[in-house]
Amino acid sequence: MKCPECVKAGTPSNVYPGPSMTTAMWCPPYYDEEGRFHHHDMNTTTTTYKCSNGHEWSTSDRPKCWCESQVAE
Repeated sequence: MKCPECVKAGTPSNVYPGPSMTTAMWCPPYYDEEGRFHHHDMNTTTTTYKCSNGHEWSTSDRPKCWCESQVAE
């Protein structure tokens, strides 16, 4: 992880992760007709970061089920 502002400026910095928050919606996993496990977790985790030069930002991520990366045929 690198600070996006420091990368733009060509300045070195250390990055410190801060608090993370995750939504708490129940998304039940299941096995499809072929017996393949699916977990379509719709929760989002947002993490804040701060660099040694004082820049702050956050990222949001959602886990993906293996089938969400498959190309539909």
